[in-house]
Amino acid sequence: MTENEAREFVEKSAEATKAMQRTYSTASKGAADFNLNLLEIAQANMNAAFDFARQLTSVKSPSEFFEVSAAHARKQLETFTEQTQRLATLAQKVTTPIQSEVVKTFKKSA
Repeated sequence: MTENEAREFVEKSAEATKAMQRTYSTASKGAADFNLNLLEIAQANMNAAFDFARQLTSVKSPSEFFEVSAAHARKQLETFTEQTQRLATLAQKVTTPIQSEVVKTFKKSA
């Protein structure tokens, strides 16, 4: 290996190390944000379940029970859809920069 080849190898290694550090930093922050969102979703779902249970305590008839249950199910389906979209968007927001960083690093070292 010539001196120039060795220098080039060291430079590429340093670039790859910096890229890995940026990737790790992005992934760590993204994972923390994702986990925080999961906790918020769990809290919201738990609150909804308690609200539903409270509503059920005031039900006076079977038809009112089914009405309250159907309304709760509709609301939960809407909420689930919103929560899933939010998590998917967050996951994409995190993975896209990581993907592009990895691709850019491999293109440079090729």
